[in-house]
Order: sequence, then structure tokens, then C-alpha cells
Amino acid sequence: MILCVSGVIGLWGIGFFSPELVGPVVERSLREQNVPLEQIAGAKQDWIGRNSIVQNIGAFFGMLIFTWLARKFGRKPVFAGAFILAGLATIGFFQLFNGKGDIWMSAIMGGCQLALFAGFAIYLPELFPLRLRSTGTSFCYNVGRFLAAAGPGLLGILQKNISDTAIAKLGAGASDVAKAAAKVEAFRTACSWLSLVFLLGLVALIFLPETRDRPMPED
Repeated sequence: MILCVSGVIGLWGIGFFSPELVGPVVERSLREQNVPLEQIAGAKQDWIGRNSIVQNIGAFFGMLIFTWLARKFGRKPVFAGAFILAGLATIGFFQLFNGKGDIWMSAIMGGCQLALFAGFAIYLPELFPLRLRSTGTSFCYNVGRFLAAAGPGLLGILQKNISDTAIAKLGAGASDVAKAAAKVEAFRTACSWLSLVFLLGLVALIFLPETRDRPMPED
């Protein structure tokens, strides 16, 4: 269950909030390019949509690659690598995404994060005997989803605290532009800290068996 909580929070609590960064960053770059104000809103939404498409294309290939690697090298080492890469890719995206030219980062993050979900489909059924296979798989994944629902709330609280502190340091005379920039930086920082949740998956792996080439448990 902890294995699933780690991946689900990483995706639904962080990764799928990437539009909250893409939108303001793209809007800033458009203003710097002196794009007419009436065109900015549409262009901003266009790039948010592109980000989602790119993220899901990366997810498609990430899941295929995980499946191939898990068959070749085993479940646990590939899961370990995927958790590490998911953490690094997520932190990298939220720290380094700085404009339209960085949209490729979303594919890397999506591929690394969604690869874990291919692993859940492969690995969880192999952990339980036939009489508990459906129950065990459903419990681990779906209870994990309920617990992971706290992820977006935690992200919001963390961002607000960091943002309030940063804005307070700006002083009472700070401009709206400076405050908006502080909020974006707070969001970057909050997402980066929350990305440490992928370490939970690594801890869980210590206590789990390797199932590659092992017969499915039947009793």
C-alpha cells in the first residue's frame, strides 16, 4: 500500500498540477514578448493543453519501457530506479521549467511518474495468492488512492506557507508582479519538497519480495 501511496501522491498530488506552473511561466514569457493582451489568455491555455499532451505521450512510453525492463531485470530494481528517476524528474521540472522551449521536460516527468503505474499492474497481483489476489491488489491500490487524496491539500498548505513568508519579506510596497513571482517560486519549492514522497516507495521496496520468474502464489 505504501508503494502505491508514494506513486499516487507523486502523480496526482504533484505531477498533474504542472499546469499551475506552465500557465504563469508561459504568460510571463508572452508578456515579455509584447504579445497583445487579448491574445495572451488563449495562448496560455493552448500551451497548458500542449503540456498535458506532451506529459501523456511521455507516460505512454514510460509505461512500455518499465514493462520491458521489469521482465528483463526484475521488479524491485526497476521500481527502485523508477522511483529515483520520478523524484529527480519531478524536482527538475518544477525547478527548471522556464518557458515554452522547456515543454519537453513534461514528457520526461510524465514518463517517469506513470511508469510506476505499469509496475503496479504487473507487481501487485504477483504478491497475493489466488484467493486474495483481487482483494489484495484492490486494497493496496485503492486504499493508497484514498490516503493519497491528502497530497493536493498538503501541497496547497505548503505552498501557502512558503508564499506568505516570501511575500512578507517583500514588504508592504511590493508590486503585484513581484507578489505573483513570489507565489510561482513558492509553488516550485512546495512541489520540490513534496517530491520526496517518492522515497517512501524505496523504503517499501526493502520489505517486498522479488517476483520475477517466480510462479504466481496459488495457496
